[in-house]
Amino acid sequence: MRTSPAADIAPQTLATRIITAKLEQFLLRDRVRRVYFAEDSAPPPVLAYVTHFPRLYLPLAGSHVVDVAQNAVSTTIRTVRGQALFVPENAWDKPEWSGPIEVLTFLFGAKHFGISLAQHKGRSEAPVNAIKTHIHGAYDGLTHSILAALTAFAADRSQGPLDRLLIEALLHSCLRLFRAPSLERPRKAIRTYESICLYMQENFQVALTRESVAEHFGLAPNHVSRLFRREGQIRFNDYLNSIRMNRAKFMLRNYSLTLKEIAANCGYNDIAYFCRMFKKMNNETPTQYRGVDSGVGALTRNADSAIRSSVRS
Repeated sequence: MRTSPAADIAPQTLATRIITAKLEQFLLRDRVRRVYFAEDSAPPPVLAYVTHFPRLYLPLAGSHVVDVAQNAVSTTIRTVRGQALFVPENAWDKPEWSGPIEVLTFLFGAKHFGISLAQHKGRSEAPVNAIKTHIHGAYDGLTHSILAALTAFAADRSQGPLDRLLIEALLHSCLRLFRAPSLERPRKAIRTYESICLYMQENFQVALTRESVAEHFGLAPNHVSRLFRREGQIRFNDYLNSIRMNRAKFMLRNYSLTLKEIAANCGYNDIAYFCRMFKKMNNETPTQYRGVDSGVGALTRNADSAIRSSVRS
């Protein structure tokens, strides 16, 4: 979730206590009455949230208004307390933040499991008051199995009480993970590096730079570069481009969007730069990767032809 810089520098113990208390209160007093599922069946709008790992929204107060894809069209859903929105990997959502809302967001990254609590008064386009907590390393096997079941449930578009029970089981599993004592506390540099990686995976669609990320986390730009070299053995820009290119390849395979639209959805405002970077990283152009004579490629041949001409000129 995109939040103010203060969101990532809140005291970890205080943030954890606040978030776990909210989750405990919900599980003691409420039941999940309805579950909505987002899909990747329709192209995402620009600046929609999309990640390669699953997410869950649990509103605690107010109405959480979100645009999602369902049955190959974009639709607006409104979730309230007692309801949940599950977003499988590569599915998208775009919150409207049109009114007061308090919502928990769960991020199930492969190496970084986190929860954020956003409290929005409805006076701006995005939450300005949010705190975050996380657990270093991947979530456990039980949580993974519940997520796999939810993902299969979403793919089948099944209906019934099972989805609600799975969400409640997932919430209890998350609470159990945060209550469990940590056997090994990772170095601060690793925790910071993984927090930055998760932030970039959430926000790759916007104009991210080393300087803007450093400012968000209250760090010096050179320190961010050192973290990526030492902890990730990769440069900052290379990591950012790898996230964006993985998303671009997914969109090229699955959506009949023009190259310009795909570039914009992946954080590239310059179509020529996008095409150069894609060829550099994949040894073929976006059009070659898509395959102009196959399904999706044939639908966008004419639109992309004009763009390719402008890139070559």
